[in-house]
Amino acid sequence: MGKNSSAGKASPSSDKSSDYYLHLLQNSKDILFLINAKTGKFEYISLAAAAISGFTSEELTEMGLEGINKRVYPGDSRVEVKKNKDVSEKPSPSNFYSYIEQRFKHKKGHWVWLGINRTFITGSNGQVEAIVGNVRDITETKLLQQKLESSLDDYRSLYNNARVALYRTRISDGKLLECNEALVKFLGYKSREKCLAEYCSVKYYTDLKRRDELLAILKEKGQVDNFEIKVRRISGEEFWMKISSRICPEEGYIEGAAWDITASKILTRVENEILELVMQGKCNKEIAFQLKRSIRTIEDHRANIMQKLGAHNLVELTRKAIDSGIAPEKK
Repeated sequence: MGKNSSAGKASPSSDKSSDYYLHLLQNSKDILFLINAKTGKFEYISLAAAAISGFTSEELTEMGLEGINKRVYPGDSRVEVKKNKDVSEKPSPSNFYSYIEQRFKHKKGHWVWLGINRTFITGSNGQVEAIVGNVRDITETKLLQQKLESSLDDYRSLYNNARVALYRTRISDGKLLECNEALVKFLGYKSREKCLAEYCSVKYYTDLKRRDELLAILKEKGQVDNFEIKVRRISGEEFWMKISSRICPEEGYIEGAAWDITASKILTRVENEILELVMQGKCNKEIAFQLKRSIRTIEDHRANIMQKLGAHNLVELTRKAIDSGIAPEKK
């Protein structure tokens, strides 16, 4: 192949550009690398390798892909080891991920999270000739992400296990978008998944005008407290509910909390008083003595309470009382 008169002579500007490129490579905070796709070996690893991995560029080059993969956390490397080996056998985009996140065992023994970007360089024949990329230390980001996920898990746990029924519904049609286990039981469903899939509040209002009133207040004030409505469980059983909620018009939903107040709505003052005493573990004789009524009167009241709340025994009565916000006295 012939040479022109300028062969072997670099212009001052090209020399300066080369110096700039070399400076960028050597001072990059990311590890920059070049892999020969035919041999599967590193041809270049930048100086940032020492700061991120603890190993010098020369040490990592000597390790090669196989040695490096031995220092990758097992749970992260199962697929990647095979992918990296395939580079020297059948280099193609189909067997090499463009971006991965792995934990790498630092030279000092601790684990660092690495974010790895890779790009293919093909020749004129379309064959992959080289793989270039950069490796960034993302340990701090991953730790923050894990803390956030842990906080979200704690929040979900508190949300799902709250005794108060919590919900989020779509403004347009009342479709349930989110709820906790208390609301699931509240409405009579056996599972949260089924409740979310099926429940639509507008189908269970006994009077749809009350929902219109609720929406009007929410749109005017943004929130509402202690709003009382009569609704139905999926079994058809009617009950009274008190809700406090707020509207998020831009997101298209209403969210809030709900309490079963059926007992306070359908029981007389005396019946509510007797129910509270029953929940405190007092027997008919003790209740009669405290309220200065006959035992027969207390028995009649208890029978009426059971009938009104649809309870067939003390266990059911206790559950319904708890659902209504009347908690048994702690001993």
